[in-house]
Amino acid sequence: MMKSCKGQRKNDVSANNDVELYKVHVTYRFLVTSLLLSIMMSFGAGLLTRMNSNVNIPTVPQDSVVPFSSDHFVNREEEDSLPTPMVMDGKEVPQTIYTSKNFDTKASTTASSVMLKQNAKAMMSEDSHSQQTCTTCRDPENNTNADAIDGDDHEDEHLPAGQHLLVDIKNVDRTFLNSETRLARAMVDVVNESKLTLLSYHCHSLAPSGVSCVGVLLESHVSFHTWPQEGVITLDLFTCGSGELVPVVPLIERGFAIPQVPDYDGQEVESPQTFWVHKLRGFRPDNSKNIWTDDIGKFVVELSHVKYKRDVASTESEFQRIHIFDTIDAKNQEYSFYIKSLSNDGSYQAEHAELYKPNRIVFLEGVLQSTRLGNEAYHEALVQPAMMAHPNPKRVAIIGGGEGATLREVLKHKSLDKVIMIEIDEIMVSFSREHLPEWNDCSDIVGSADWCGDDKKADMRYEDGMAWFKNRFSDSRIQSEEYKEDKFDLLIMDALDPQDNIPFADLLYTNLPFLTSIYNALTEDGLIVMQLGVSPFHYDPEENLGKNAKRGKLTQILSKAGFKSIHLYEEAHCGFAAPWSFLVAMKSEASKKMWFRSAADINIAIHDRLVRTHSGVSPLKNFDGAMMESYQAPPKAFEIVYCKANPKPDSCKNDNVVVAQPVRKRRRIFDPYLDRHVYDKKKIGDAKDLLCDYLYYNEGMMKGNGAINFEELKKKCSE
Repeated sequence: MMKSCKGQRKNDVSANNDVELYKVHVTYRFLVTSLLLSIMMSFGAGLLTRMNSNVNIPTVPQDSVVPFSSDHFVNREEEDSLPTPMVMDGKEVPQTIYTSKNFDTKASTTASSVMLKQNAKAMMSEDSHSQQTCTTCRDPENNTNADAIDGDDHEDEHLPAGQHLLVDIKNVDRTFLNSETRLARAMVDVVNESKLTLLSYHCHSLAPSGVSCVGVLLESHVSFHTWPQEGVITLDLFTCGSGELVPVVPLIERGFAIPQVPDYDGQEVESPQTFWVHKLRGFRPDNSKNIWTDDIGKFVVELSHVKYKRDVASTESEFQRIHIFDTIDAKNQEYSFYIKSLSNDGSYQAEHAELYKPNRIVFLEGVLQSTRLGNEAYHEALVQPAMMAHPNPKRVAIIGGGEGATLREVLKHKSLDKVIMIEIDEIMVSFSREHLPEWNDCSDIVGSADWCGDDKKADMRYEDGMAWFKNRFSDSRIQSEEYKEDKFDLLIMDALDPQDNIPFADLLYTNLPFLTSIYNALTEDGLIVMQLGVSPFHYDPEENLGKNAKRGKLTQILSKAGFKSIHLYEEAHCGFAAPWSFLVAMKSEASKKMWFRSAADINIAIHDRLVRTHSGVSPLKNFDGAMMESYQAPPKAFEIVYCKANPKPDSCKNDNVVVAQPVRKRRRIFDPYLDRHVYDKKKIGDAKDLLCDYLYYNEGMMKGNGAINFEELKKKCSE
């Protein structure tokens, strides 16, 4: 840029030839550089001023309540009535800098900021100033207690992850929801009881009503908003600490679920109702283990449509963590019907309250074990088919079964002399007795006890079931001169799922010495039955690969152990997310023939063999002859997955068209393909080999049939 100026000498007023012209050159670069330098100098001066100013939390006055002045603000409660966050004993808080930006809005009648109060002893050293707020965050796998937030285990991995608790409460007292002071006090109390650290919080009372608050935690944040006229508050709590948030829900309810006050005498008001969701946030290693990512998360705490969630009880034994929840899933039951069932208004729901009870669910290490709605279906499917396949079961052993429901099913049989239940976790048994009474209640069984474990036929052993059998029935033990153990007619294994990725599950399902000792512990007509986890789907790979590898190996090991026949079946009403599979292995042909009895024969056996009840109702709620027939042939998915094996089983070959060989000629003890197709052949009345197949399963009945030349048929079928 160029600018021209004219000037005159002082002593020469008139225009003449001596007048000098001059020019000043100013470039754009000079102007831009000057501007930038000015900005940088101003910024630097402000930064130095701020750094030298007294703004750190440790030096904030104890009564540091900062009201916002505005013409439209109305009178409010005393500022010092708002609670001040305090540092808990044993906590160390890093030095922090408080920064805020406030906007005056006409919707806000009052606004306050309150900051942490701490003494010099609570401050960390200057060396810790470089720590970030969430460097205390650790993987919950390694620390499960809230106290662990301040743990000294520096080897724990600091993860960019956290937990998020979202809580909605309705039918709350309107006065409480419009009181900034009472709400702030509740927030501070919840934070303190949760062993968290509140650095500061900021609240607004809104016009015409309502309060919004947000608190900054050392571990992250807490916030809430209220609708007093509707009696509603929504709250969220996020932490990156290792302390678990699900146990905080009762604390939040105690602090914020304040019942409504009736407007007049006799007015009926609804009790507060709480709905909450727990989520894991952020990023964790793929191999990290957290119980809240397992079934307990998938089926309860993460689901918003599970309207009712109540942590009934939880404990931790030497062997496992146990959680029991009551839930109501809005997809299956109207939550309002449950509320109505609690009233005395004469409605159908109130008159039949037992139909609307929450579903009680048991979790071990976060894995779903049993449900109230599936209690009978699961345990009857586990026990009754095998009991009915034995001609006269007198001695029974149960491995696991800590809830007591498997024991309950065994005690329903008249023929029983003794049942030994071997459960390693005594706490699980006592905890179930206290919190799962429906599972282990034998009071309706004539001649039994109120608690099944007190039945005179029951022998409770709190030992390692695997070691118990190996020490008594191993090959070396039964060949010794000191061997005097009584054998069992039936063994029931109600333990871990084979899909569980833990070493003990490997030992249970793939350990040949253990399964051999099981075989040795059985009488000549003995059976073993076990649950095998979720049933296969048609798109699953062969059983020897993937999550079902232990189940695939199990059938091979049982064959090596000496079992003559193995059968798979499933039950779809166990209360799990998918049908559940079971396996029964038999030592004799007699049990196999009893397995394939008709529905009518099974119903007669149920009537003859089961103990009567005091109530007069059937002792079984799910199992009967028709159900037993559905167990006799494996589901189609078992066949499809079985035929995916490499090399392909012979029964699956023939250019993708499988022809079922007569069952009398098969040499394999486990072949779901043949089991299915022989069963189908019977159903459709295929006459070609039907008589021989029927003879194979029902030789006794055919022998007494005068219309059939039994010896001739037997000779023909053996050719």
